[in-house]
Amino acid sequence: MEFTDKINIVMHHSSQGMYKKNILSKSLNMEVLKSSLSILLIFFLLVVGSRVVGYFEQAAEGYIDPSIIMSVVALRFPDFITLLIPLSFFLGILITISRLYAEKEIYGFFSIGLAPIDLVRFLAPQAIIYFAITLMLSLYVAPYTKALSQEILSIDSFEEQIEALQSKKLFSLKDGSGFIYVEDAEETSLKGVKLFQPNGDNSFLVLADELIVTENGNDLDLKFLDGSLYKGIFSNSSQLVSTFGEFKLSLDRDVSQISGVSLSKIFDYSSTSDSASLQWSISIPFTIIILLFMGVYMGAVKPRQGRFSVILPGMLVYVMYLSLLIYGRESIADNPISGIGLWWVHLLFCLFLVGYIFKDIISFNNSSAISIRENIYLKYLTAIILILLFLWLAI
Repeated sequence: MEFTDKINIVMHHSSQGMYKKNILSKSLNMEVLKSSLSILLIFFLLVVGSRVVGYFEQAAEGYIDPSIIMSVVALRFPDFITLLIPLSFFLGILITISRLYAEKEIYGFFSIGLAPIDLVRFLAPQAIIYFAITLMLSLYVAPYTKALSQEILSIDSFEEQIEALQSKKLFSLKDGSGFIYVEDAEETSLKGVKLFQPNGDNSFLVLADELIVTENGNDLDLKFLDGSLYKGIFSNSSQLVSTFGEFKLSLDRDVSQISGVSLSKIFDYSSTSDSASLQWSISIPFTIIILLFMGVYMGAVKPRQGRFSVILPGMLVYVMYLSLLIYGRESIADNPISGIGLWWVHLLFCLFLVGYIFKDIISFNNSSAISIRENIYLKYLTAIILILLFLWLAI
């Protein structure tokens, strides 16, 4: 009887421990979820607002039709969300963990035998869900919707340029590549065409009886019929190059880039390398796993440090991570057969993570490590580096 009672007592304490762990796990996940979604919404609205303003600036300059702006921006939603989920999740963890430390609630976790690695385990299911969503969006949805948005912009630009041509009016091409004058603009053909394209000593003038304009990917194909080509208009060697029965000229009609702080390196890159695109699409979801560990371990603060003291170094780590991935992606695009691609970036941050986790062991003087972290000059340096990296991403 006494032995049975001991077993019951042990089982009771064991079930109590499991129950407490489940409550703490749910509480931690719910708090991180709320913080992450709030941050995601804020950043999402900022990015969308920036895009809408940029496109309206283009519409005011006559580059695009204002009626297509909201459709184009809506098609970019998956692309924006894909790149904002890792940042939002990372900041959500940092804010939640630092608050638990600052308000000493973390000792409720530690009192039942939990360690930081258990907090990682608690948050792992949420991270896996974000990973799956981001991977699906990054590989399948975002590239498709991004291509659709660029197509809408291109088609709109193409139609507008053709419709803008009027009889006996000088028309400036929207990409700034020259001027067209048409004697007779009809629905099916353009008669008596004169095209001037300035390029210093290589400027040229085309005179043709008829012009046919067709769409070819990101270009406008101009086919001139029965005319003459003059080269070097502003040079001493101005000359008639040739007369022709048919002459073709392609003009770039890509207007997908917007003005202002567009973060084009992040949202508007267009890689000709399939390897770079694939590795980039996989790397963005993969960062969630590494950022999960970083958020839990970097979020540890002293009670007097404040809950937001880790946000600045955390942002610096994230922006450096993203910047190195972008640098690696551009290197692959320039040289597709150059080494291990983007995986060296993940390996580098894995090593940084291991060093951060075991910093108390490797540090020969832990008090020195703490004083370095709290050094005011180091904080200023961190802010400066963060601003410079952000400017590089924004250009």
